[in-house]
Amino acid sequence: MARKRATIIIVHGAWVGGWRWRGVADLLRDRGHRVFTPTLTGLGERAHLGHPGVNLSLHARDLANLMRFERLRDILLVAHSYGGMPASVVTGLVPAGTIQSLMYMDAFFPEDGQSLNDLVPGPPHVPEDPAEYLVHPPRVNLVGFNAHMDAAARAAYEERRTPQSMYCFSEKARITAAREWIPQKTYVVATGYKNDTFMPVATRLRQRAGWRVEEMPCTHDLMHVAMQESADMIESAVP
Repeated sequence: MARKRATIIIVHGAWVGGWRWRGVADLLRDRGHRVFTPTLTGLGERAHLGHPGVNLSLHARDLANLMRFERLRDILLVAHSYGGMPASVVTGLVPAGTIQSLMYMDAFFPEDGQSLNDLVPGPPHVPEDPAEYLVHPPRVNLVGFNAHMDAAARAAYEERRTPQSMYCFSEKARITAAREWIPQKTYVVATGYKNDTFMPVATRLRQRAGWRVEEMPCTHDLMHVAMQESADMIESAVP
C-alpha cells in the first residue's frame, strides 16, 4: 500500500462525468491523497458546453490544462473505459516527467492513428440521426455493465448519463513515444464478465516491456461494484 501522499487524476468513461468516481475518490482522499476527477467538456455538469467541436483532442486538452493550471507534477493518471483515449493523447501534450505513473482500468488503449470506433468489437458509436452529432448512451441492460445495479441505482445512473459528441469516438488518436517513457505503466482488466473489448489489450501488454498487467474479478463498472478494491488497485500504482 502507498506510504506517501500522491497526486491522482481519474479520467471517467463515455456518457458520464467525474461524479461516477466520487466514491473511489473519497476513499483515496481519506487516505491522504490529492485526487482530481475532472469532467470532460460536454458531459456531466459540463453538458451545457457541448458543441460539434467537442472531440478527442479537446478532451485531451481538458486534461493537459488541468495539469497546467493546477501546477500538478509527479501525477498518477488513471483512465477508465473511454477515458483511456484522452489519457493516452495527453501523455504527448505535457512536459516529460509530469506524469510518473499511468494506469488503465478496463480502458481503451489506442495506438497512433486509431479511434475508439476502430477498437470496439461491435458497431461504431454514431448518431441515430445522420444530421445530428450527439451519440446517445445505450440504454440496454447489459451483463457486465449495468445489470448488477438495483432499480434505484440504475435509475440514478441513467438519469445522469448525457449524450456525447460523435467526434470523441471517430477522431484518430495522436500517440507519441511519450506514453512509453512514463516510468510506471499498469493495465487492469476486469474478468467478471465476457470482456471481448479489453482482454485482448491485457494479453498484448503482457508481452510489452515495462508494463504491469493486473486482473480484477468484477464487471466493467468496477468503481461501482468494487469501490474499495478499485481504490486499493489505484494506490498500488502510486509513484
